[in-house]
Amino acid sequence: MVTEEGFVKMYVKGLDERIEGGIPGGSIVLCCGMPGTLKTTFCFNILFNHAKETGQKCLYVSLEQHRDSIVGQMKKLGLDPTLLGEKITIMDLAHLREMLRESAGSDEQTDWLQTLVGQIKHAASEGNRVMALDSLDAVYALAPMDNVRNKLFFFFEALRSMKMTSFLITEMQPGSKAYGKFGVEGFLGDGIIHLDMEKVGKSVGRFISIVKLRGSNHPTDYFPLLVDKTGFKVVLR
Repeated sequence: MVTEEGFVKMYVKGLDERIEGGIPGGSIVLCCGMPGTLKTTFCFNILFNHAKETGQKCLYVSLEQHRDSIVGQMKKLGLDPTLLGEKITIMDLAHLREMLRESAGSDEQTDWLQTLVGQIKHAASEGNRVMALDSLDAVYALAPMDNVRNKLFFFFEALRSMKMTSFLITEMQPGSKAYGKFGVEGFLGDGIIHLDMEKVGKSVGRFISIVKLRGSNHPTDYFPLLVDKTGFKVVLR
C-alpha cells in the first residue's frame, strides 16, 4: 500500500516490516533473477495487493506473455485480476502492435521504445500509479540500442517523469553478478531486488535480497523466501 509518506509495500511478510516505510513512491526498481525465480509472480503480487488495498490503478506490461496466459496463471495463484475490475490493466505485445497499426498502419520500422513509453505515459495519465514491465530483456529484443547508455537514460528518465512506482523485470544469467544485460541498469534505477534460488540438500531453496533502495533504510540480508497460497514471506533468522 501507499503510506501517508508515499511508500509502496512489497507484500512480503517479515520483510516489509524491516524496511523503513517501504519502497519510496515514484521509484524505479529492478527485479532481477535467473529464470524460474518467480519474478513475474513477485511483481504481479505487488500490483494485485496494492490495487486491492488502496484502490489505486496499476499497470502490468508484458512483452513476453499474452494477456490471457497471465490472467490464467495468476488465477491459479489466487491473484485473479478480474476480481479487481479496472484497477489492474494488463498490456501485452499484441496490444502494442494494435496501437501501432491504428496510428501508423504498420509496425514495421517503428521505434518500439518510443511507442512503449507513449503507451505507459497514456496509462499514467489515466491514473495508474504502480507499474511492472516484463521484461527489460524483451524491450532490448524489440528495440536494438545503438547507444545503450543514452537510450536507457532516456527510458529511465521518461518513466521517472511519470511519477509512477515502476518495477522492471530483468533476467540474470547463472553465475552472473550483473543486474542487467548492459551493466548500467543498476546505476540508473533507484532500487534492486534480487530473487535467487539454490540447491539446499535435495530441494531448491528460494531467496530474496534488497541490494539497493534509495530513500529507505533496509536490511541487506539474504533472506530465505517462502511462497504459498497465503503469499510471500521471509524466514527470519
